[in-house]
This record gives sequence, structure tokens and C-alpha cells, in this order.
Amino acid sequence: MKEKVTVWMIIALVLTFCCLAGAQQTTHAMPRIGLILSSGAPEMPSPLLEAFIQGLRDLGYVEGKNILIERRYAEGRLDWMAPFVQEFVEQKVDVIIGVNNVVIQAAKEATKTIPIVMISSIDPVAAGYVESFPRPGGNITGLAGLTRELSAKRMEILKELLPKMSRVGVLWDADGPGPAVALKEYESAAQAFKLEFHSLETRGSNPDLAGAFRGAKKKRVEALIVVANPLIAQHSKQVFALAQSNRLPSMAEERRYVDAGGLISYGARLADLYRRAAVFVDKVLKGAQPAHLAVQQPTNFELLINLTTAKRIGLAIPRNVLARADDVIQ
Repeated sequence: MKEKVTVWMIIALVLTFCCLAGAQQTTHAMPRIGLILSSGAPEMPSPLLEAFIQGLRDLGYVEGKNILIERRYAEGRLDWMAPFVQEFVEQKVDVIIGVNNVVIQAAKEATKTIPIVMISSIDPVAAGYVESFPRPGGNITGLAGLTRELSAKRMEILKELLPKMSRVGVLWDADGPGPAVALKEYESAAQAFKLEFHSLETRGSNPDLAGAFRGAKKKRVEALIVVANPLIAQHSKQVFALAQSNRLPSMAEERRYVDAGGLISYGARLADLYRRAAVFVDKVLKGAQPAHLAVQQPTNFELLINLTTAKRIGLAIPRNVLARADDVIQ
């Protein structure tokens, strides 16, 4: 009888300890979000970060009061991102925001338990991040681009700009996990439009961009598609200065590249994706499993044109393309 009493006392003590521990976590722990910004610095406001914070505010989260954002600034350095992700894992943050494919891949390799909310520019199924859009199946969910549909649309816009174009080149970072998937998508799109396709690789922290453009000239490339990723973003001004000096029309995937001197861009509104990422964070913090949260796609897109660049390369933008532009840089 005494043995039975002792066993029940031990069980009761264990249950009491577990309940107290759980209560302490719920009462005192403020949810923490790990977020890496590809560029910028603490003193420089980021429109994308502000969109994410506003999305959280809309859901009742106020930074410093009921949620914390652990910020890290990569300053365009790909090699900084995985160590930052590892910091988040060691700190046991509640959610990691996968702001690009480098971060998503690093987070996927670093943890199988911490939820990852991605903002991916490529097909997450093809990249191996999730099993499917409706059922991600692991600890990753979030938002992803329309992949092939967007690749084909960009190619279509280029054909409208340059009806006689027969050769297209794609500038991409051969070391990045995302651009390799994007390259295949653009190659398929080029085949659909019966265009000769040329891969223009670049890699390393000090990429030979001039060499890539010499290759484009040798192959008589008539237009350039620039695949977005942190390395290209870091060197974007040089990329588009070279494109202009070679009088090469350029198609980009995000607005920031048009601001840096690119000719045209078409893609999802990134600020909208960051705002919507907050919805996934809210669901995860309330107990939803990423494996059961369907991956969503963009709903808002924008076409941007840099008329200053068009003048520099001597290209007249067709009226039908100009009329569809959401914004024009004079």
C-alpha cells in the first residue's frame, strides 16, 4: 500500500512541475520572430520590414509589448545568412521568416521543429522546401511566387518590347539555391517563345560581371533577364550600369532593380507578401502546424518601367506596354 501511495505522489509531483513549467512559459515568454534583412542597417528604415510590422499590428501584435523581432542585417552577404539562422535556432525563436531562398535553405537544414514562414521567389516544391502547396508536410509554409507563370509573363513582356528578339540571356548567381531553379523556368519559357537561350553565370563575393557581359555580347544576346537574389542585389548598380553601357534591355523580377537602373520589372508586390507573412506568423503562434497551412501565392503584381534607362539605351517603349505600367521612373 505504501508503495502505491509513493508512486502516486511521484506522479502528482511530476504533473505539478510540468504544469508550473508550462504556466511559466505561457506567462513570461514573449514570442520572438527571427528575421534577416538582406540589405540595409538598423538606422535605415526598410519598407519591407515596415510592411511586416504593419501586418503584425493589424493582427494585434505590438513590438516590444507582446512580440519581439530579432533583426539581423546581412548587408548583401550570402555567407552571413546561415550563421544568423543558426543564432535564431540557438535562441529558440518561435518563428523564422525565410525572406529569400538562401535563408529558407539554411533554416531547412538547421531545424526541423521551429516553424519557418517563407517568402520564396521560386517554386518551393521544385526547390524541395515543401511537399505540395496544399499540404507543405514539414515545418515550412508561407508564400511563394507563381514560378513558371511569372517567368513566361516576363518573357512575353520582353517580346512585346522587342518583337524581333531571337536570343535572350539570363544572368544568375550559380552559388545560390534559388537561381538554379529559376534558370530552368526561364529556359522552359524561352523554348515556348522559340527563343535561343543563353545562361550567363556569375558567382562568388566578387563576381566577374564584366566577364558575364562579354559573354552576352559574344553570344549576341539581345535582352537580359536578371534573376533576383542577395548577391545580385548587392551588385545591382554595377549590373545595370553594364547593361546600359552594352545597350542591353533588362528585365528584372523586383522593383528595387528598376530603381537601380534596370529597364523594366514585373513581379509580385513584395510589401504585400511581407504583410501577408504576418498572417502565417499569427496562425503558428496560435498553435497551427506549418505542415497543415497551405502555401499561398501572390495576388498583387506590378509592372515598372525606367524611362531614363530606356533613353540611355535608345529604346522606345511601345505604348501598349507603357499604358500597363503601374509606375514609371522618369
